[in-house]
Amino acid sequence: MKRVGILIQLLVLTAASAVAQKGPGMPPGDNVAGKVTAIAKGSITVAPLAGGDPVTLNVSDGTRIMKDRQQAGASDIKVGDTVFARGPLTGQTMEASFVAVVDPSMVQQRMQQGPMSQFKPEDLGKKFIAGEVKAINETRLTIARPDNQTQEIEVDENTSFKKGKESITLADITVGEFVRGAGEIKNGVFVPKELVVGRPRMQMMIGGPGGKPGDQKPPETQKPATDPPK
Repeated sequence: MKRVGILIQLLVLTAASAVAQKGPGMPPGDNVAGKVTAIAKGSITVAPLAGGDPVTLNVSDGTRIMKDRQQAGASDIKVGDTVFARGPLTGQTMEASFVAVVDPSMVQQRMQQGPMSQFKPEDLGKKFIAGEVKAINETRLTIARPDNQTQEIEVDENTSFKKGKESITLADITVGEFVRGAGEIKNGVFVPKELVVGRPRMQMMIGGPGGKPGDQKPPETQKPATDPPK
């Protein structure tokens, strides 16, 4: 497992990617964040930071690409870059509307401010869990973690469940869904205090480091705080 936990990278990357954003708001669709492993004409292959099979990003003339906070082209993306992409996702293929190359140092910085910053990479499976549900057997769930490890966890009467803003039950969780949550080891098995269904959503951190989600407008739309002197 890398020094920077894959899960934590994903959480902070979704916030950090929008720092480089200029122009109109983010298009609708799904989010994919990962490392570029291959580039072909009209497509980019990405290894998701959250784990799982590679995702193919189809790019076209209509795809908005950002690098170093500037508009860029597909040729500016290189193998090894970390990217954030958004667009309709079908299986392992995304019709990318937006692709941004993310500065790894910014990911590191956001990690220190992220909601999971109290956890260390080695805490995965001990103090928090994240991954895809592979099997459900009564109160036990088999989880495929982002570090390519499989772990069996167990919920109890104190575990709460959420999907979006709604409270759900264990019966509402299905195989194939992504879950995450904090908890602890009990009798040798990880027991989550809360299990949240769904991958972390992107937060619009246009203001950059120190800003709050959604509290700033893009630079070209901001107005001076006071009128200039006459």
